[in-house]
Amino acid sequence: MNEQQVMTGDFCFEAVIFDMDGTVIDSINADFLAWQKLFGDYGKTLSFDNYIPLLGIRSFYVASKFLPLKSEEDLNDALAKKLVYFREVVEENGINSIPYVDEFIKKLKEYRIPLALATSSRRAKMKMVMEKVGLLSFFDVIVAGEDVTNGKPAPEIFLKAASMLNVVPQHCVVFEDAANGVKAAKKASMKCVAIASEITRGFLDEADVIIDSFKNLEAENLCSLLRKIPA
Repeated sequence: MNEQQVMTGDFCFEAVIFDMDGTVIDSINADFLAWQKLFGDYGKTLSFDNYIPLLGIRSFYVASKFLPLKSEEDLNDALAKKLVYFREVVEENGINSIPYVDEFIKKLKEYRIPLALATSSRRAKMKMVMEKVGLLSFFDVIVAGEDVTNGKPAPEIFLKAASMLNVVPQHCVVFEDAANGVKAAKKASMKCVAIASEITRGFLDEADVIIDSFKNLEAENLCSLLRKIPA
């Protein structure tokens, strides 16, 4: 048993890594509305059904792939406008954390379990929404979209978070809500717990565990769920 395990109560994991949008922050609708408005600026339409597969993909990739941008300057302008639109939606409608996730995060911190936030969102957006819900200070490490070269479903963002936490990937548990994030976690050799909604459940089959809610979830019963996974 190493020192890290003693500190974390000798659980079946040594660190927890959270995705942000849809996992910690209830931001999917706000993000969709911002993208929809940006697409409209370029004469493009975006339905919610077409938006769902984009969850977890870095903004610069979405913009460069689907919008008629001619230069890096155009790309930066588009991403800046998207953030403005997102801020406008949040200011108008407000934004909340996913139900019960704050209680779960606080319980993990009581056990001194290292926590990381690994989000495909840009750092400016991440800081804004995490400060609004009062959860930014609970994370020991934050990796944002611009901190990695290869976004999800590549494993780079989760591997970087594990390295910054000084925990081997196999001892990390990732919480995700999107198929691309689940794929990234599994490619990083990490256990993955998916938080599902009616909209996303059908995309999350590769997760080790699928839950409907963070309600009553604690470190102890998380280990019970993870130990049921075939080796």
